[in-house]
Amino acid sequence: MTLRQWGLTLLTAALFGSSFFFIKLAAADLPPVTIAAGRALTAALAVAAAARVLGTELPRPGRKWRPLIVVGILTAALPYALIAAGQTRIDSSLGGILFAATPLFSVLLARLYLPGEILTAGRIGGALIGLSGVALAAGPGALAGLSSQLAGTAMTLGAAFSYAAGAVYTRSLARTAPLVLAAGQALAAAPLLASAALLADRPWTLTPSAPALGAVAAAGLVSTALPALLFFQLVREVGPARTSILTLFMPVSAILLGTVFLGERPGAAALAGLALILAGAFLINRPMRTARP
Repeated sequence: MTLRQWGLTLLTAALFGSSFFFIKLAAADLPPVTIAAGRALTAALAVAAAARVLGTELPRPGRKWRPLIVVGILTAALPYALIAAGQTRIDSSLGGILFAATPLFSVLLARLYLPGEILTAGRIGGALIGLSGVALAAGPGALAGLSSQLAGTAMTLGAAFSYAAGAVYTRSLARTAPLVLAAGQALAAAPLLASAALLADRPWTLTPSAPALGAVAAAGLVSTALPALLFFQLVREVGPARTSILTLFMPVSAILLGTVFLGERPGAAALAGLALILAGAFLINRPMRTARP
């Protein structure tokens, strides 16, 4: 990737990574589905406003919205709800580390559904190294089913898998503008999550604090709307497998914010697992040598 593309990757990762911090703050007063719905609604309003200001036309209701709905479900509705639910059971820093498994899923899914993606020995080795890092970060207790963090770990990994599937699917929408993808993603996810929140949480009965509401708004604007625009641009430029490596850098901001403001202290196993995940990602992203004719 070029220096500019690496810069966009790191910026997008930092913005996305802050979502674990904001969601953790909101989870003190609000249930997970309501947090996810508020995040999606805020992002939808922001991205739709940006599209209007920039003169970008969204598709009219009909068949052209079908792929946008799929993107919205895979990269927004499911991940937002699963991450929010997971944050009620695990630390925000661990959530960021586990979500870094996204490129490990992405490289395998890309090989299955994108003919141009080559599954080399290096990529397979990188995926295996990264998955071992996920296991180490989660801890032996969680893997054995003896830890209360098992459910949170499974939910966060499920969010990573869904996000990876959405990134791979987005590659088939190469002709769709990034702003249209970002707006369609948010506008498709918002009503789905809002309906689920109305049924599950009865939000009109809740009395959240001002910091919790502010955290939801920040998750929608800072951690969702802006990085979504950058994310879809990167998918168009470098493909889903390489774009998904940004999730490997998300734990950095998640760990920093969790340590400084929430007093979290990731253990040695979690940090060692993160190192393995990063090593696996770089193997996945390593340029392939071209064979001599």
